[in-house]
Amino acid sequence: MGNLRNRLLKILLILLALGAALFGGCILYLAITDPIKQPYRQYFYPILLAIYLSAVPFFTGLFYGYRFLCQSDSTAQETGAVVQTLRKIKICAITYGILFLLVIPFWIGLAEADDAPGAMFFGLLPICWAVLSYFWSYRYKNRLLQNNA
Repeated sequence: MGNLRNRLLKILLILLALGAALFGGCILYLAITDPIKQPYRQYFYPILLAIYLSAVPFFTGLFYGYRFLCQSDSTAQETGAVVQTLRKIKICAITYGILFLLVIPFWIGLAEADDAPGAMFFGLLPICWAVLSYFWSYRYKNRLLQNNA
């Protein structure tokens, strides 16, 4: 049962990476072919830059998540390697969250310019994801260390 669950999670990580890459490509194509109107331009391009800069820790975190699943698949599990992988996932999540935290003022400005107060919550969603993945890796690392102690 655990082996099947790991395989499904690996497939999910690959699909998530492909979906994110496809979405990023579509957004880049639209940004290049259809220029943004003047009142939104000063807010949109910094947000777009942060999205593409955050792709580096996002895909790095997915890579280490895949590596973590491969390590937990093996029977002779090395606690040190798993803890190192979880630490790298945690660093990726923190970097991802900080990048989007720096862009919150642009989301607020975009929401005010468009008169759409709900738009600023889209800027908070990646931060929530980063916090959840950070705490997930922390919780799993503690559980792993308690089981081996």
